[in-house]
Amino acid sequence: MKVIVSKDNLLHGVQVVQRAVAAKNPLPVLSGILLKAFEGHIVFSATDLELGIECIIPATVEEQGGVVLPAKYFSEIVRRLPDMSIEIESNKEKNNILIKYGQSEFNLLILPEEDFPVLPMIDSNSVFTIKQEQFKTMIKQVSFATSNDDNRPIFTGILMEISQGNIRLVATDTHRLAYRNDVLENTEESLEKSVIIPGKTLNELNRIMTGEGEDIKIAFGDNQVVFEMPGIKFISRLIEGQFPNYRQVIPQGCKTKIRVKTKDFLESSERASLLAKEGSNVIKLNVEEDYMLISSNSPDIGKIEEQVPIELDGEKTQIAFNSKYLIDVIKIIDTDEMMLELTGSLSPGIIKPKDNESYISLILPIRIV
Repeated sequence: MKVIVSKDNLLHGVQVVQRAVAAKNPLPVLSGILLKAFEGHIVFSATDLELGIECIIPATVEEQGGVVLPAKYFSEIVRRLPDMSIEIESNKEKNNILIKYGQSEFNLLILPEEDFPVLPMIDSNSVFTIKQEQFKTMIKQVSFATSNDDNRPIFTGILMEISQGNIRLVATDTHRLAYRNDVLENTEESLEKSVIIPGKTLNELNRIMTGEGEDIKIAFGDNQVVFEMPGIKFISRLIEGQFPNYRQVIPQGCKTKIRVKTKDFLESSERASLLAKEGSNVIKLNVEEDYMLISSNSPDIGKIEEQVPIELDGEKTQIAFNSKYLIDVIKIIDTDEMMLELTGSLSPGIIKPKDNESYISLILPIRIV
């Protein structure tokens, strides 16, 4: 393989696929990035066997071929290269590549290309497209509610449901739940699909999507999903199992509706959390006629109380939440005002934007002692 490529394009390819490089894996080749040179372009590939990423960049290809480079060292080298044309030439006999720039060169040992797994191809009739900006927002609004506990893989994933021309994303770690529904344009209403996608996959995808008016194509295989954007392909395994029936846990009514300015609620909750972290991580909300008293205390430090103006519809009440869970969801509310719906101190609280039923987040309360 012999190619000439710009530093910017080379860096782009490395940064995109590096997200799928296996951090710890018994197969040494999975710690590498595969480069395959074809006429006019290079295809970068990386996989940890759960997530695979491909990225295509333009290049002048003098000799086609492929090579697997250790991702850790190759990425660090590329970041530090000067902003100029870079020549990469492999030598299978010497088991290395030469990276040439200006009057300088870098010699790097390669990994065996034949050991690198082939990323699967999906020939599927279950395909739809969605605007990147739309999909980015949906992922952001639910991904925070996934679990990090690999012993319960279902809860580390995000449920994606496609039905009647709509798309729904749902995530829960059993302490909180986030739900977002949206309309799919130019998608057949006959398309029906329900899959659980690893939260890691969608979070990595979200970091790469530009959201600048481009579409992303999504296709499903037997146990895989593929996301395609111009020059980039994500391939991920799906999580097997039964996602909890989220509809059963979402309250259908409430006794207390609170309208509050999102910024005021967030800032007061963040201040209250400073003491909550030193105690039981609890923020208490006392709902009165025209204000909400937000408080927390630490026996060894002190306490804080703040009044936030509200509009109340229904009963006065009090409730307590984990401060992190509360702040996580308030941060992603993108409207000036939001709604907090409660049904007593032991029932889940519902948070959603004002005048927007397409997004809700549910938080389980903490028993007030």
